[in-house]
Amino acid sequence: MLRYLILLALCFPCHAQINIMRSLYMSDSGGNLPASGSNITATGELGLLYNKGNTNSSSINAKFNISHELEKWSYQAIANTRYKTSKEADDGGDEYDVTTAQKNFISTQIDFKLASPDERIFIYAEYENDRFDIYDYQTLVASGWSERLWRDEFSEFKYSVGPGYAIAEAKNDEENDDLQGVILRTALEYTLEISKSAQFRQFISTETDPEYTRTKSETSLSTKIFGSLAMKLSFIMEHNSNAEVSQESLDTETAVTLVYQFF
Repeated sequence: MLRYLILLALCFPCHAQINIMRSLYMSDSGGNLPASGSNITATGELGLLYNKGNTNSSSINAKFNISHELEKWSYQAIANTRYKTSKEADDGGDEYDVTTAQKNFISTQIDFKLASPDERIFIYAEYENDRFDIYDYQTLVASGWSERLWRDEFSEFKYSVGPGYAIAEAKNDEENDDLQGVILRTALEYTLEISKSAQFRQFISTETDPEYTRTKSETSLSTKIFGSLAMKLSFIMEHNSNAEVSQESLDTETAVTLVYQFF
């Protein structure tokens, strides 16, 4: 039941009214950081890679990010998917496609502003499904304190911290137990406008309990190509202290994607 309630919460912001979708990097007349009176920011990312020769493989990485800032509250929703295939040959030399990566992720965060708009109470939820993980899915909800420590014309830094509850359901064919329990979630985000057409961003989140810690980090550099189109170089790390012996505890990904500003 909790799984379906979380999915409902994740999807709810996507049905909110959309007045206008503004650029992640602002308009040509401004900087990358949205003004305090802005309403909606929405971007889509797409990365494709195709290799042919000694290694035949293809991969796709897609992401959609929408955030809405209102007088008393704000929300952000993120959906991300990654899919990768490679070609292998059987004993007869016939080639066939093999899926080597398939991961879907969706999250949302709702902030309720207090007397100061930089101080907020947040509710966060996420759902992750990785075909090649030992768990069928992982999901969590968390709530706590969120604060924007500073915001000026060129940079912004904010954080959130609070307790939550996480569930990881093991796959039927795996000899692992389901995991669930109380966790502490913290998140940090820093953005810097390098120039009118380039932006640096660092994001780190950690979920921890007495037995395990999972940390995600994304470092990215975005630069506008023209109009609503930009290019993004990102380096992503995910560390899981509770990984199986047969698995690496640290996963890394380097990606180049195109980012499109939706109207």
